[in-house]
Amino acid sequence: MRPRQVAIFGCPRSGTSWLGQLFNASEAVAYRYQPLFSYEFKNWFGVHGVSAASLDTFNDALLGASSDFVLQSLRPPKVLPATHLVWKEVRYHQLMPALAALPGLHRLIYIHRPAPDVINSWYQAPKEFRAGQDIHAEYLHAPSKNTDPCEYNGYAKWKESLALALAVKATYPDKVLIVSYEKLRSDPMAQLSRLFAAVGLPMSQQVLDFIAASTSQHEDDAYSVFRTQTAALTLPADIVRDLSEDAEGLDLASRAEAMSL
Repeated sequence: MRPRQVAIFGCPRSGTSWLGQLFNASEAVAYRYQPLFSYEFKNWFGVHGVSAASLDTFNDALLGASSDFVLQSLRPPKVLPATHLVWKEVRYHQLMPALAALPGLHRLIYIHRPAPDVINSWYQAPKEFRAGQDIHAEYLHAPSKNTDPCEYNGYAKWKESLALALAVKATYPDKVLIVSYEKLRSDPMAQLSRLFAAVGLPMSQQVLDFIAASTSQHEDDAYSVFRTQTAALTLPADIVRDLSEDAEGLDLASRAEAMSL
């Protein structure tokens, strides 16, 4: 029998890597990192179509993945057969409605984070926001990053993605799970317990150990999941004001928070 397939989506800098590694900490999970952006699985559903058959084939191919990019290096030893196959993406959000409709996808998880924090984290990530770029020219539509329709950088794409996730949640209320990054950071044990229960995973000691490590250790690397300190807000004041006063964005954030676990 194939393991239950769980897909994690979220905008860049929204906590998808940490959430993915929390799942990866489970002995019962086979975790795969951004397969649709890898050479091994590049644009899989664009090539094969979004269907029950292509999802099943994708499941089998992911289990046999071999590239370092997809497998990553932060993998605790697994002693149990995988009951769940979990993969995460910060791109290709347009696939969420079609994927959620397929019976082979067990759960679709969407993690959201307040827009000012997402844009601020992007602004401070040296590999994401390059030196010399103008944040005023980039923060809304991210023209330097969004060179492909699959990309979801910048505030306009943050709103587009969150609106899409909420619409998919409304259509498939039991299948789509909305996770608040803020709630997960403030009480990871309770939030992850609810999330694991919703997807049918037990909370093992290995998971508890990883929660403790990732919330008590700090690394300055902008891409590390071990971060006890929140990045200081360094966005220009006028951008923070615009993000904080946009009625559409505030409404989306409020609705997402209300739907979160």
